Amino acid sequence: MKVNGLIQLYPMLRVALFLIAGILSGEALYGHIPVSVWYVATVVMAVVAFFVKNNAYAQSITLLTAFMFLGGCLTTHELDSVNVSLPKGEVPFSGIIVSQPEIKGKTVRCDMILCGQPKPVKVKAAFYRTARAERLEPGCGVVARSKLEKPHNFASADFDYRRYLLYHGFVATTFIYETDWQGAMIDFDDLSYIERTKIAALRFRSKLLKQFRQLGLNGETYAVLAAMTLGERVSMSEKTTDDYSISGALHVLSLSGLHLGIIYAMLTILFMRWRRSVLAQVLVVCSVWIYIFIVGMPVSAVRSAVMLTVYSFVTLLHRDRLSLNVLSVAAVAVLVSNPLYLYDIGCQMSFVSVAFILIFYQPLYNIMPKALMDISLIRIIWQMCAVSLAAQLGVAPLVALNFGRFSCYFLLANFVAIPASTIILYGTAVMFLTGWQPYLQSVLGQVLAKVVELMNDSVAFVASLPGSSIEGIHISTLQTLLIYIFIFLVYFIIRYMRRMVWKG
Repeated sequence: MKVNGLIQLYPMLRVALFLIAGILSGEALYGHIPVSVWYVATVVMAVVAFFVKNNAYAQSITLLTAFMFLGGCLTTHELDSVNVSLPKGEVPFSGIIVSQPEIKGKTVRCDMILCGQPKPVKVKAAFYRTARAERLEPGCGVVARSKLEKPHNFASADFDYRRYLLYHGFVATTFIYETDWQGAMIDFDDLSYIERTKIAALRFRSKLLKQFRQLGLNGETYAVLAAMTLGERVSMSEKTTDDYSISGALHVLSLSGLHLGIIYAMLTILFMRWRRSVLAQVLVVCSVWIYIFIVGMPVSAVRSAVMLTVYSFVTLLHRDRLSLNVLSVAAVAVLVSNPLYLYDIGCQMSFVSVAFILIFYQPLYNIMPKALMDISLIRIIWQMCAVSLAAQLGVAPLVALNFGRFSCYFLLANFVAIPASTIILYGTAVMFLTGWQPYLQSVLGQVLAKVVELMNDSVAFVASLPGSSIEGIHISTLQTLLIYIFIFLVYFIIRYMRRMVWKG
């Protein structure tokens, strides 16, 4: 079937772009346009789209406008839900721990959902550090008395911490003294089914993390393995995080497409004989989503899971895999669930990196002369380089905007980090599956520890090289946007010139 231009080849891309435009409008106009107005505008445009169904162009315009209004409606609703009034002074409350507690200085910090309210709310809590506080785990119930404060920024920090907390669903922060709380059995009935499932999954993750400890894994080896496989990053030291960031290999510690792709490949191999079976694909997809809940549902992993879900069922339909459409479906699904994810740097980098790989991988891959590509080793190495270059081209402006840094040796770091992370993920899966054989599990644990240590040492070496990163970059949001526009202008100019040469 012929389509009129590239934009019509990817209809979901248009939906995603208009939804994003609506989210940006809703955030900019928050406080001026109530959610009811956005809602009415969305319904009106949807109804108009139904009545102009005989005119394809008019219907497309009205439907896309409806999605834009929907973005404004959802954004305003989310902002209303976190901008709530708080009681003055100290108040009693009961809550449930919903994240892995982090020991930081004289405090134990974690996320809590307060129950017994008209609507459960999420707060960022800091307990005074004691042996009792250090034993807190996801799912623990707490009865406490403290002051709930609106999120606020620190005087000496440039980072907008208040905005970060509000846009991640936190309505308040609180500090709880040693004598002002005690453990308690809290009824989970006030929580949504998804929240209850997340807590159960986090409890299971805690058991898996304990297995790492029982196998003798500790220090930065444990911290990196826990981050890569189970999404638990509270144990990582600042130095290790900096090494991975400076070297340009930080992405291997964030659960994203690389990790989900490896897990999907493992599951697909198990069901290879029945890969075209609906039951097999359902089992694979369900397994992927169970893993997503276990690791705490980070946005980058949810995006990857949505894409893999669409890919799985596209496989059953024997349809072409329009990757930009699949990415756009993932974007719409994620942003409809919570439009404020658009302002999450992890979400931005996840989607942008995949989009740039889809767009720029093939042109970069084709740069290498065909004669050299016939050599298997060179082809494999260049494939890895092309993927890394495309992803770095996409995320570099965002990294410069948010962290003021550009990693110069990212290709060198990824030559070790990507193969090592693949071995680690496969090895960890096998290690957990061999729990019935303690000796074999112990041997696998020691092998994994050596691989992680090798990766840590390699990344630290790259980070220590002269000129490993350019620091202190200061660019504005507008300048970042102009950089992306420049990248695409250069791309289209080169593409146009190549077509002219071929025609000539």
